[in-house]
Amino acid sequence: MAKALAALTLGLCLALSTFATAADKKQPEWAQLTPEQQQILAPLAGEWHSFDDKRRKKWLLTAKRYPKMKPEEQQRLQMRMQGWAKLTPEQRRIARENYKKLAKQPPEKREVVKQKWHQEQTQKQAKPKKAPPESAAPDSGKTAAPAVPSGAAR
Repeated sequence: MAKALAALTLGLCLALSTFATAADKKQPEWAQLTPEQQQILAPLAGEWHSFDDKRRKKWLLTAKRYPKMKPEEQQRLQMRMQGWAKLTPEQRRIARENYKKLAKQPPEKREVVKQKWHQEQTQKQAKPKKAPPESAAPDSGKTAAPAVPSGAAR
């Protein structure tokens, strides 16, 4: 019995050390990614060097799932990565804090926030685009005044 327990303990220790080694494996630099990974993760290219191994691994797993996603899911992921890449470090810190706070809320509260966010996104997308400037409008028969360089006397 003691030998079996010792063998089991040794086996568990070896398994845990193997798992820990795999989890701590150094994740690749941007140049080491495949062209497909680089294309999928392109919005994150400028920051890849600053990601820790845990975050790189997360994004690599996302890139692995990407080809199996529906086109609308792929588009949503690309838009979210682009939006994240545009945030300042301070805005990202706040977003992470808000996410952690929201994760602690009851499911009903999270659903309300999610609905509100989707409503705001829908409203943003529904806003009509601004009309092109007059200079881009078709010629209406009016003769425009000649352009005068700034600083020139009139």
